[in-house]
Amino acid sequence: MTTELCEWQEIDEGTGICFPWFTHPCLEVIKKWDLSDKVIMEWGMGLSTVWWAIKSKLVLSVDHDLNWFYRVSDELKSFSLEGKVNSGCVQTHEGDISEGRDTYVKHFEINNQIIKKQFPDFSPVSKVDIAVVDGIHRYECAEYAVKVLKPEILIIDNHQQDYVFICPKLDELLEGVRMERFIQPDHENHEGRPWATAIFYLNEKA
Repeated sequence: MTTELCEWQEIDEGTGICFPWFTHPCLEVIKKWDLSDKVIMEWGMGLSTVWWAIKSKLVLSVDHDLNWFYRVSDELKSFSLEGKVNSGCVQTHEGDISEGRDTYVKHFEINNQIIKKQFPDFSPVSKVDIAVVDGIHRYECAEYAVKVLKPEILIIDNHQQDYVFICPKLDELLEGVRMERFIQPDHENHEGRPWATAIFYLNEKA
C-alpha cells in the first residue's frame, strides 16, 4: 500500500501507523480509548485495519474488493498482525441483493462457522465490542450491527454525507440512541451535508 497520505489522513505518533480515515474531531475521541481488550468488527478494510489490529484484542474485517483485500493483507503481514485479524473478501457491489450481499454483511457469522469447522478446538468469537461501518452496504451493515451483534459502540463514517451516504432509514434505526457526530471543519465538497463520522453508544439513550 502507498505510504503517501491522502487528504486528511493522519499518522498516530504512538504507533507510527495511519489512523482510521475518520474526521479529525472524531479521532480526538477515539485516540483516548483503551482498546486493548476490545473485539472490533469492521466492514471496509484499509490502513484502519492495521491500526485497529495494533490497538485492540482482535479484528474481524471484510472487504468487497479482492485486489484491495490482498493489499491490506500484505500490509498486515508486514507488521506480523495476521494472528490478530480474521479477515475475508466477499465480492459484491452496491445495489446487489444476492446472497453475496448477505454474506458480506454477515461476515461475523461466516467467520464463526469457519472457526467451528476448521478449528474445533478453538472457541468462536462470541461478542463484538465496537462495530465500524466504512464500506459498502452501509445501512445493511449498521442494521446487522444493531439487531444482531449489539456492540457497545457503532461507528459510521461518511454519516449522512452528500455524494457518499444519505439514508433516512438509518436515522429511524438509531432513533433514541446517544450519538456524537463529528464534522470535518475544512471539508468543502458538499451541498450542505459535509463529511462526518458518527459514534453511536448503543447502550445509552439520547
